[in-house]
Amino acid sequence: MDTRNKKLILRTIIYYLIGFLPLILTFFVYPDIPDQVPSHYSTAGEVAKWDSKQKVLIIPFLLAAFTYFKPRIFTQKFQTESEEKISNIATLLFMIAVNLLSYVELYTSLKGPDILTRFNFYNLLSLIICFVFIFLGYIFSSCSRNDTFSIKVPIHLMEDSIWKNIHHNLGSYWMSSSIVCLPISILCGSNYIVYLLLAEFIFIILIPILVALIYIKKHKKVKNN
Repeated sequence: MDTRNKKLILRTIIYYLIGFLPLILTFFVYPDIPDQVPSHYSTAGEVAKWDSKQKVLIIPFLLAAFTYFKPRIFTQKFQTESEEKISNIATLLFMIAVNLLSYVELYTSLKGPDILTRFNFYNLLSLIICFVFIFLGYIFSSCSRNDTFSIKVPIHLMEDSIWKNIHHNLGSYWMSSSIVCLPISILCGSNYIVYLLLAEFIFIILIPILVALIYIKKHKKVKNN
């Protein structure tokens, strides 16, 4: 067996392990989960609603279904090997994020709502946003031109210089701003986490996208003149 086949088998094992592990663990500890588990939470980490323990099976089951059906239904053809690699990493990143959600829900179901006084789902959501945009920032600032990770505006797909300029600057901004927000996401508590989530949406997602679109529009206007 050559090295390429060994790597492919290893990636396949990791893929299915990440996809099915939450469901396996949930079934394993399911008898120990109380009949009623936290369902909704306030921004202060207090339980706002309780639900049946069958709820903890939903996320692991959906992830397992996604893991099984994705390679069988959603087939993609890539122009370059690097583009395929980026797409595979993005899929694993999504699956790891869902794993975290499943494990946190499972942990709070087993340990009870007291854990939420120190860390709640809004903190987790903020951390996921930071990690996702750190990853996107790294990819955007260093990758070559591709159709998998890009701002879907026709003009920058036509000109390499515009594509590289926008994605390099946007990637650097996403990495730096997300790294700044990362420790705040861990330490921030109570109702302040809502303001942090709003700030992340504005400063990490909304503003840089708007700046990129304005730059594209300005370049197009200059070119037409």
